[in-house]
Amino acid sequence: MPQHKEEYYEELAKIINLCQSIRIKGEDPFLVDIPQKLQILRRLLPKWKSIEELLMDAEAIKEISLMVKLQSDWVKKKASGLFIDPFIIKAKISLMSKEALASAFLSSWHPIISLEQLTLKKFSEALDYWKTLIPISKRIKEIEELKELEEKTLDISDLVKLKFLSDKTFEEEIHKVKEELNNLKEPMDYWKFIIRESYEETILRAYVLSFIISEGYVELIYNPIEEKIMILPSRGIKKKMPKSFPIAINYEKWKGMKNE
Repeated sequence: MPQHKEEYYEELAKIINLCQSIRIKGEDPFLVDIPQKLQILRRLLPKWKSIEELLMDAEAIKEISLMVKLQSDWVKKKASGLFIDPFIIKAKISLMSKEALASAFLSSWHPIISLEQLTLKKFSEALDYWKTLIPISKRIKEIEELKELEEKTLDISDLVKLKFLSDKTFEEEIHKVKEELNNLKEPMDYWKFIIRESYEETILRAYVLSFIISEGYVELIYNPIEEKIMILPSRGIKKKMPKSFPIAINYEKWKGMKNE
């Protein structure tokens, strides 16, 4: 076989092997340059004389035909999936002006985060707010004064000094409450006894009753199961060793009890 003939066979075999390899491995069919391969086959066709040579040329044509079919199927598949060739997009972007690029970006921009930045307007507002604040030295002094305030218990003399009570009013109220207690024939609910129409009257009555209880004139009976507090005059007993039993009352408690 002449040397040129071997080279022709080798070119033909390369085309056949390349097409078969891509088809079997499922690689990109566009790796085969169809026009360039057909030009080779057209150039080699006059060289073939025997049946075997023509059959080999026919096999190369068949493999190239299969590549064309694979390329066609690939285009149809991408087109059905609205595929856009990235090379086309790249080319379009490179041809767009800066203004067109900015407009396209803004029309498709949907930020999910934002960045706050101090502007002159915000800085001016902050400065105006800062000017309205009390000087820090004065604020510290007020905080120190508040720290010096501590909870303390007020006795009757303190309430009189604060003009919350007068000696006469308190004595009259004690006398009045004692008379009511003396008329009790059986234990009475603590809350029913002290609750009055106004919150202030109720507080005063609770305070007076606590004063009388502390002197031992009234027994305080607590039922932990029913969580009830009852009062009962200590008849015949003038003094008893007082026991501490805190009863909390506030406006909400008074309001709830009054509506029952």
